[in-house]
Amino acid sequence: MRKIIFVFVGLALVVLLGTMREQKTSVPTKEPERVLPIAEFEKRITKKPFGIYITPQNSPVQPERFTGYHTGVDVEYEDITTEVPVFAIEDGELVLAKWVPGYGGAIVLKSNLENKEIYIFYGHLDPQGFTENIQVKKGERIAVLGKSQTQETDFERKHLHFAIIKNKLDLRGYVKTEEELNGWYDPLDFYKNLSTINEGVVWIVTRLSREKFLSLV
Repeated sequence: MRKIIFVFVGLALVVLLGTMREQKTSVPTKEPERVLPIAEFEKRITKKPFGIYITPQNSPVQPERFTGYHTGVDVEYEDITTEVPVFAIEDGELVLAKWVPGYGGAIVLKSNLENKEIYIFYGHLDPQGFTENIQVKKGERIAVLGKSQTQETDFERKHLHFAIIKNKLDLRGYVKTEEELNGWYDPLDFYKNLSTINEGVVWIVTRLSREKFLSLV
């Protein structure tokens, strides 16, 4: 009886070790890290996160001229007087780079993520030196924030409006209904659960986070 038990235990160990070895060899040890669009990205989203309903009466920014559900996140930099650069978070093409009412200088980066087309929007930028229809690489500096209360930001405070748009380009910063928010991703979901842990786990967490992110359609 003991011999039979030992045989079964031995076979189980062989199968388990084989499975672990297969998983280890099939999982890449490194996945390129996500690039933030701007320094201190999550820390500085203090007033207008994704999906918040804004009116001139309840807005944390006063005076307020907009009403609706916020389609992106606002990253606040009123306390910074020096130049603040913004970066491409993915490889892609700058399909729009110009002054846009409500935003001042604005850039749209068209990219492809897991075979899904996305448009990455950056608003309230200094429009000087903008160039459309050029290819950029992930991590490349593409602009700087515009100066507060100037035409560069369309007379808004110094901040970045950052949005990730699904399927087709839509420049609206606010929409009338919650259902319309389905046309955008919450940018924080794009970065959720990524941290500086061992490389194999980083790859797995990145894949799970990306699948969750892309399932939100």
